Amino acid sequence: MVSTHQSVGGTACLDFINTKFDPESLFGEVPASPKSLGAARRFHRALQRLLTAEAKGAGGSDRDLATLNRVLSQAGKSRGILPTVRGYGWGFLDDSAGLARVLWPVAFSAARLLEGTDLEHLKACGGCGRLFLDASRNHSRRWCDMDGCGNREKQRRWREGK
Repeated sequence: MVSTHQSVGGTACLDFINTKFDPESLFGEVPASPKSLGAARRFHRALQRLLTAEAKGAGGSDRDLATLNRVLSQAGKSRGILPTVRGYGWGFLDDSAGLARVLWPVAFSAARLLEGTDLEHLKACGGCGRLFLDASRNHSRRWCDMDGCGNREKQRRWREGK
């Protein structure tokens, strides 16, 4: 089976890091050894630290960037052009890579976010700390979800009389 990479911008990496590391929900039925699960967990934490530091304007650590680059390097060997419904697109040619294969689209999503113009709109939610891309008109959004964190914050301020 050959699959193509479907993530847009940095959304796949944000979905990945904003989710609790639970192999069953993150990876489904993909076979994983304890070693590959440990590597995936380390990648998850490194990506969280790297992107959270960027969202706060601090810049990521060299160690976390090296972790991302290791996954990108492994993925690059299996990346190629594949036929799609309308033409061609980037995808991964090696389905035998197991759990590592699931991390590759996340790594490329993170790389696109880090090198792209959307990085300046990466923010950490003032309520829960989750990361999000602020696509509001004036880029003043403070919460990941207005119905959740934003609503709770507004209720809190209203109760305090502010």
